[in-house]
This record gives sequence, structure tokens and C-alpha cells, in this order.
Amino acid sequence: MINVVIADDSAFLRKILKDVLTGTGKILVVGEAKNGKEAIAFVKEKKPDVLILDIEMPVMNGLEALRRIMEENPLPVFMFSSLTVNGASVTVKALEYGAVDYLLKPVSGPSKLVEIADELLQKIEAVVRMSRFKKYPKTGLAKEPTKKVLSTPAPQISSRKIDIVAIGSSTGGVQAALALAPNLPEDICPVVWVQHMPPGFTKSFADRLNNQSKIVVKEAKNNEPLERGTCYIAPGSFQMAVQKQGANYSLKVYEGGRVSGHAPSCNVLFESVAQHFSSNAIGAILTGMGDDGSDGLVKMHEKGAYIIGQDESTCVVYGMPRAAHQKGAVDIELGITDIASRISKAGGF
Repeated sequence: MINVVIADDSAFLRKILKDVLTGTGKILVVGEAKNGKEAIAFVKEKKPDVLILDIEMPVMNGLEALRRIMEENPLPVFMFSSLTVNGASVTVKALEYGAVDYLLKPVSGPSKLVEIADELLQKIEAVVRMSRFKKYPKTGLAKEPTKKVLSTPAPQISSRKIDIVAIGSSTGGVQAALALAPNLPEDICPVVWVQHMPPGFTKSFADRLNNQSKIVVKEAKNNEPLERGTCYIAPGSFQMAVQKQGANYSLKVYEGGRVSGHAPSCNVLFESVAQHFSSNAIGAILTGMGDDGSDGLVKMHEKGAYIIGQDESTCVVYGMPRAAHQKGAVDIELGITDIASRISKAGGF
């Protein structure tokens, strides 16, 4: 049984969320807090496996409570966020502070939470599994994974001409990005990045990375040309692919529905990179649930691209990297703090 504390100033919403969670038969709600101060006290007293924390609350808001909790009694925290520009900005900051993921408050009413019960349970179970049985070293050791042999294995890495870097991430991806992007060199080739996020959140995510990095980080736009020293973040609810226009490359950003369960989808991006690039590409798959990106990375790898996977010890959820690893698409697994230097070495940046 997974023990959970819920912190939200709405008694009605707490009841709905409690009913949804306990209805799974796998979660026990051991505390209900009305504000951030009570949340801190419940976490200290009950020692739950997970905290679900609202952002806007009286007495003490969720962001301040999160900061205190991560300093004093760290545990997996899911932020309960509103789908607004301000809500997105604060949520990205909360993820930077150490929250592992977020839940969107349904705009059509709290009863809508019933429809996402399965997804919520999967996220909680995945994160709790990691927090209970895994330690998180600051730097993972590089290791060459045992993997399925593909028909066209990628060559061993050496400094070579690299024209594009494609990255995919999901749960835990904000923390991973803040460890990776600021360490990418300013003269790097174009970087294209899919992070699973809803609309509005990707703009805040890109802005936060831009403020921390030597390169320019921006939310991608349709038909935008790819330029060196720039990282393009796929906008939420849209698909993003690389396309060739004459002798140059640009981005195709479009409403294409969900692929592999996601919009944006890592597979869409990686498959487009495989279509236009070969050994002059690098792919990286970071922390996240599920297997999005693995099929696209297989295609990139078969074309000769060099593929890096975030290692299990530094992932919040070792799902997407594991799937790519098991399909034989990953050349090397690295701790998140080592990936930027490997990309730089590979491309001679």
C-alpha cells in the first residue's frame, strides 16, 4: 500500500482526489492538509511515500512548503497545478525545486479526476518504486549496456561532424534539462527537444532553460530554420519534426494528434531526424515513463547516429531510457551530469 498526503485548500477537491486514489485499492491517504504549513507537519509526522501539493494555498503556499520539505524531509512530490500562464511558470519552478511531476487541475470540474485515475496511479507507482529502492548519486558512472544487436550497429564514438542533437524526456525531465542544457557549449549545432508537457508549460520551460544556459533556448515555431547555438523545445499539444527546405533544415510544428500516447511525441521527432540525418546526428533519451522515443531511436541508430541514454541511477523514472536500451538503440548510458560533456566530445564542440 502506498501512503499519500494530499494538501489543497479545497475540501471538496481533497475529497474527490482521496476517493479517486483510495478507489484504486493501492493507495491509502494518511493525511489531508489545508495549507503548506499543515503539509510540512503531516509529512514530518506521517512520513508518506508521496505528497500531492497544491500551489495556491493560504498561510503558506505550495512553493514555499515544497522548498522546506525538500530541505527537511525530502520525498516524491506531485504539484497540483492550474493550466494558466502563471500556473505553468510556478510549476516549472516547483519542478526545479525537486517536485517529480505535476497534476493538472481539471478545468471542467474536480469530477474529471476520475477519468485520469489510472494514469495517476501509474505515475505514483513508478516514482515510489524508484524512491523506495534506488539511491540517487549526483553523477552516474558511464557503462556500456548489454543490448540487442541491431542489423546496422552505430560506429563507436569519436569526434566527428555532428549537425543535429535530438533529445527526448518526460517525468523528471525538467530537473534533467536543468542539469544538461546549461552545460551545452554555445557553438553547438541545433538541438531539438521533446519534453512531455501541456501547452503553456513548454514556453515557461524553454524560458527557464534559456535563463540558465549559454545557448539560446526557445519554444519552437512552424517553419523556423535550424540555427547553431539554439535549442528548440516542442510546444505542448503539437508534434514537432525536422524537415528539409532546399539545402537547409527547418522545423515542422503541427497539430497531429497523439503519437505513442503523446503530443509532442519523441518518436515523431526522432523518426524525422532518422529520415534526414545519419552518423552526423546524436540522440539522447532521458528520464520518463513509458517507451516513447524507443522506436525512433532504433531508426536513428540504424542510420549510424550515436545514442546516449540517461542511466537508471540518475533517472526519476527509468522507463523511456530502459525501453530504448532493451531495443538495442543505446550506445552508452551516462549519469545526467555527464551527458553534456559526451555530446560536446562527440561533436568536437
